Amino acid sequence: MCLRRWVYRIRQGLARLAVALRLYPLDEEPARQRLSPQAWALFARMPRGDQAHGLCVLARLPAQEAASPWLAEAALLHDVGKMGGRLSLPYRVAIVLLGSHVSRWASADPTSWRYPFHVHLHHAGRGAELCEQAGCDPRTVALVRWHGAVPDQELAEALIQDLEALRTADDRC
Repeated sequence: MCLRRWVYRIRQGLARLAVALRLYPLDEEPARQRLSPQAWALFARMPRGDQAHGLCVLARLPAQEAASPWLAEAALLHDVGKMGGRLSLPYRVAIVLLGSHVSRWASADPTSWRYPFHVHLHHAGRGAELCEQAGCDPRTVALVRWHGAVPDQELAEALIQDLEALRTADDRC
């Protein structure tokens, strides 16, 4: 991993720690304005660090993309599938250090200490299911499902542009 990526990850970890320690207030108003009551309920259940990350991603979307209700919803909820997965800061650090080898450590057994690695690997699909159950727009569901992977061939061209905007904003947070 190059030095720039390490610096980015260290900054990201320190920001998450600051949020978890409540060193600064979290302005949830942009999420309240953008999300339906059912989607807000999902967002409200997310760990505080993931909420802050979603708000950061929303803020980093270019103005014209942020106007899209489904893209704004996806920005806020793209990591909802990590919820309940025991992805504490030490696990997140381990995931960064393991890189592409994280799959070797993953276990689908929820009682295993290796389960958080599995959650990390499969959070996009799980998040898409949660968004679908909450009645989110199908475009939001698709963006959440594909935000960390190669999209399937069926994804419409307009959604590919939204996916690129989401990924770019996500990489800046």
